[in-house]
Amino acid sequence: MTIGEKIRKLREEKNLSQKEVALTIELDRSQFSRIETNKSEATVSTLEKIAQTLGVKTAYFFQESQPLEVNAFDKTLVEKVKLIDDLEDQQKNYIYGIIDMAITNKRLKDTLNNALQFAQ
Repeated sequence: MTIGEKIRKLREEKNLSQKEVALTIELDRSQFSRIETNKSEATVSTLEKIAQTLGVKTAYFFQESQPLEVNAFDKTLVEKVKLIDDLEDQQKNYIYGIIDMAITNKRLKDTLNNALQFAQ
């Protein structure tokens, strides 16, 4: 199940409209709809707000419904990610900010590389 599908399922279980959730998390309803339909990815901070509104931990969106098989290296990484949820909000926000920045930089680099390849 995708993150968007999990968000939609929780929202519907709580009998909330997209508009109600979007207003609560201070997000445009159309943007929230794109997140639910997996047409747009939510930032970590937006996922935190959605999780709080829907009464779950942020980690819920990343949990696999089936057991996740990982090698020894991946297992320590998965365990570390799960421990982030236990940190104080300021520490979590700092870590999520770093992750968001790294992902944004990677996407920008990929976009620029694709543009350069297209231009050649």
